[in-house]
Amino acid sequence: MAAILSGEGFRFLFRTDKGEISRETWWLGTAMTGGVALVATVIWFAIQPYANSDLSRRGLFDPTTLGVYVYLMLYAFIVLLTSVCCYNLSAKRFRAVGRPSSLAGLPLALALVTGAAHWVAPRVPDMVPYWSPWVLDAALVVVILWTLNELGIRSTSSS
Repeated sequence: MAAILSGEGFRFLFRTDKGEISRETWWLGTAMTGGVALVATVIWFAIQPYANSDLSRRGLFDPTTLGVYVYLMLYAFIVLLTSVCCYNLSAKRFRAVGRPSSLAGLPLALALVTGAAHWVAPRVPDMVPYWSPWVLDAALVVVILWTLNELGIRSTSSS
């Protein structure tokens, strides 16, 4: 495990999609990237209520609201960066189990589309049916469970 967390191992795991990794290495890398994303998400949920600034209660410039939006930009960067790292990990693992490495992008792309649907559906209800984000949520859960099974649970000869 120390070799994985070294500078060279870290670069191999998260900065390139070349090569193959074992099931245990995939779980470790997924836990690391998921942990970073989880902590960032918990922080966002905690400070999200302060993103709404009411001019009747606060002045035109509100440092709290500004801070929340600065964190939102940082949060978006963290989500994109951990997504790229997760893609690189999963591409290596898909290659190791004999599947096309491009399948690693499926859960990430679907997660981004699902998040966009949750954002846009309440804003344009005439164009996007209210139930469509929930259908995408169900599809995302299926894809995530399939990916977890393929990469981290199912026994293969090359794991």
